[in-house]
Amino acid sequence: MSTTHSQPTDGPSPTIPLSHPLLGHARIGNDIWSVYHGDRRLLLDMPDRTKAPPPEFNEVRKMRFNFWSPTYVSPKAPQLMFIPACFTWCGRIFDALNYRRETFPIYADGEKYRLHPRVAEHWYEIESSMRRIIHAMWTLTPQNPGTQERVEYPFPHRFGYEKAFFTEAAARTVALRSRHAFLPLIGELSMRFWYLSVFSSTPIDWREKVCQRARVHPQWLADLEASVAGDMGTPRLGGIIDFTVPADTRFPLDEVTLPRTFDWLLGQIIARGMPIPLYIQWGPLETTFHKIGATGTSFTIPVFVPRSLQKLGFLPEPSEIAYLQRIPGSVIFSRWEVRRGTQPFEPTYHSLRDAEPYDPSKAPITTHATSTIETSAPFPPVEAGSGQRTGETMTEFFSRREKENVHRASRETPEQLQRRQQKEANAARGGAPGKKGARVYVWEKSNGHFIRMAGGRQRYDDIWEEYGPQQRRYDGFRDEWDVCEAFGSPAEQDDGDEHDSQDGFGAPFTQEEDDGDDVPSQLLPERPEPLEEGEITVPNDQPASGDVHDNVEFDRIAISFREAVYMRYGCTVGKKEIQVPQDLPIPAQEIAKKFLGNQNLSVEKPEYLQNFCVFLGCLKASKHLSDIPPSLLDFHQSEQDLYCDWVVRVRRQTLNGKLCYVIQETGREGLYVLVESATTALEVVRQGWGPSISHVVEKLLARNIKFLFCCQYKEITNTELRHTRKMYSGLGFRPHNYVPSQRDYQSYVAVRDQFLRTPRGRAAKLCGGIVGRLACTVVSDEEVQRGPTDSVLTEGVCLWDGVSQWAYWDDELTDKEIDLICGVYHISTGQTDSTALSGQQTTARSWWPRPSAMANSGLNVGWWTPMCEQWFQRRLASLEAPQPANLVTHGAWKHNLKLERRCPPLAEAAERVAAQILETMRP
Repeated sequence: MSTTHSQPTDGPSPTIPLSHPLLGHARIGNDIWSVYHGDRRLLLDMPDRTKAPPPEFNEVRKMRFNFWSPTYVSPKAPQLMFIPACFTWCGRIFDALNYRRETFPIYADGEKYRLHPRVAEHWYEIESSMRRIIHAMWTLTPQNPGTQERVEYPFPHRFGYEKAFFTEAAARTVALRSRHAFLPLIGELSMRFWYLSVFSSTPIDWREKVCQRARVHPQWLADLEASVAGDMGTPRLGGIIDFTVPADTRFPLDEVTLPRTFDWLLGQIIARGMPIPLYIQWGPLETTFHKIGATGTSFTIPVFVPRSLQKLGFLPEPSEIAYLQRIPGSVIFSRWEVRRGTQPFEPTYHSLRDAEPYDPSKAPITTHATSTIETSAPFPPVEAGSGQRTGETMTEFFSRREKENVHRASRETPEQLQRRQQKEANAARGGAPGKKGARVYVWEKSNGHFIRMAGGRQRYDDIWEEYGPQQRRYDGFRDEWDVCEAFGSPAEQDDGDEHDSQDGFGAPFTQEEDDGDDVPSQLLPERPEPLEEGEITVPNDQPASGDVHDNVEFDRIAISFREAVYMRYGCTVGKKEIQVPQDLPIPAQEIAKKFLGNQNLSVEKPEYLQNFCVFLGCLKASKHLSDIPPSLLDFHQSEQDLYCDWVVRVRRQTLNGKLCYVIQETGREGLYVLVESATTALEVVRQGWGPSISHVVEKLLARNIKFLFCCQYKEITNTELRHTRKMYSGLGFRPHNYVPSQRDYQSYVAVRDQFLRTPRGRAAKLCGGIVGRLACTVVSDEEVQRGPTDSVLTEGVCLWDGVSQWAYWDDELTDKEIDLICGVYHISTGQTDSTALSGQQTTARSWWPRPSAMANSGLNVGWWTPMCEQWFQRRLASLEAPQPANLVTHGAWKHNLKLERRCPPLAEAAERVAAQILETMRP
């Protein structure tokens, strides 16, 4: 067995690319290595077994908590390879552990100190549920990694987070250690999710079985799968694999030897492109040459070479070894590439040494001593919805914000300026924001980089106590606070804090700092928990009394019937009584009232309603504007509002292949309102909304009408081609014959409203219709008025005419986010489907209809009418009953919402006529 790695000296290492991840083979001193998804910094300073040993499971004081850099892989703990490389405690489940050492809720309990009992109880619920899920997944896994007895890291509660201590420092140390102990559980879950989702030989409905055996609510499992534990695109820790030990009786299979059943695991990680770094040690040059053999499959000594790597061609064959030996230097790297085959997950790997041979005159000469400066630590994932872009440093974030604020100030209306100045004056008083106040974001270090994370409204008071006035910054343009110790005098740090000071590959974090003799020196006994009995774990953040949707008063078109039909459709019913052509089909008066969204609508004069019915008949029958009687349509009457100066500018524009109507302030660039409905665009003109664009937005929101409130950027992107993670949309998968309870409905409300409270909630309110209605009690109008969020260029929609240098950008929900808001579940039908995520054929059922079902219903006449609200309240009451109403399929929603089938054709006719008017007046 190779015991040394001939550690690199300060000599040059010019062959290693400055970028990562690395793929290829390397010579470190006299040893040969294979590198998959590797990091330059670790390659330049490869640790030996004494610096990165396999895990130990002994006393607390000797426990090694190196969960932030690769260690030598042990067959007893393969889950450590699956721990996220850069982890932030966020999401529906792990947000409960989102504390720093100084912010753990430690309180005095008599003469002792302890973690707050509510927090400790919640931690144990999370720990217990994760353990039961892991156990259930283990029993369902046909082929488990390793042949030896599986050894688990001590569970978090064994470090004492439920106990009391004589000093506050000891209580904080124990809380920190306990929180770290969740990482191996997360790694284990990630490994199990990965295997069950991808490697099952036959489609099995494993999610249903896991929920049953683990006694967890399906939503809890769905939340876990949606977290970093189930996201297989998250970079993982990886490991160092030693193949220098011969597989015979002289060397027992223990922590220093990789069992042969790991063959499939390594091969599948590499074949499927998993972001799990692997550093495979083959040993000294001369030994490795004989291991691999001339053909790559024969061996002269009894050393294991994985067949999966042979099949992929990812081995340092003799010519590769000779190439590495020929180049001078202490650390030499040969880059390889992957070529995808015709079959999925059957790539082959090929060396680039011939296509891109090493050229000393062109290579970027670097030294081991400067390598950590040239290559920064990998940037951690940013928190979704935080406004921070991928790879964006804190300095770059605030520099970009400053430029955007200057641009926002240049287009502010006097009303917006006054509101912002008032908010800034309120913020200057220094108080913590309330439940409906400004958002708060905390900047914390992860892997050497500051990451912006939501503070959580329930913690605002604690954040204000922790950070002083000099460490808080307010942004009045967005009504947001940013807090960070780096803004002002940093708070005093205790020794033994988290790994934030590490660069990711520094010395492993250990628990030698005990903060006194009060910290336990031995692991506490395991708290027994039967796996067959007990209550079912459900999502923790249930609201106390269900949904909160009182009757919301949306604006009416106008006070009187006569004004309403004029403002919306340009119908002038009061001119004179119209003679009805004998062959003209006239809708019934009841249909006309429903078309206005209120069948109980009172009419000033009977002839008004009769004339409106004639008008609707003419709309439906007309092919040209001239087919409509002049006395009924304002387009034919020069004294009407259409022929006066329009308060705002309206123009037609084809964007992304679809005709839209762009509304902006006259003589002013900046923010733009985009509507797809010509009827809505003409109503803006007739109502005289404006002259400020914010007034138009206010009125559209008051009617729950769909629109976009855009900025223009020179960046043009096909947003439809963006990669999306393959996962169930909405609330996830549910088993066959799933019947939801009131707790399921409350869980949905909690998940939905939590999402709506993020900056993405703004896009929901812009949707209008059912999505806008569900968002209106959570998202304020002010959120929309601020304009597109900072993430618009990465998460928004780009609308371009295909010619100009500028494109419109605004926030837009994804289909998955819409499904979440509408409460969509994917429920098994009991039939198999090998192409589905679960191997089961599923049907989508939901608490509320999707927008596409509402769009074709008799309720949709262009705005949220009183009839829409009446239907909404009836459905809401049925959902809040002790046994909520059934989930409904998309097809059933479309059928149930037809209601009055004669209304949609009238809306289509009105839209056609409005489009002809705008085409004539604004060609």
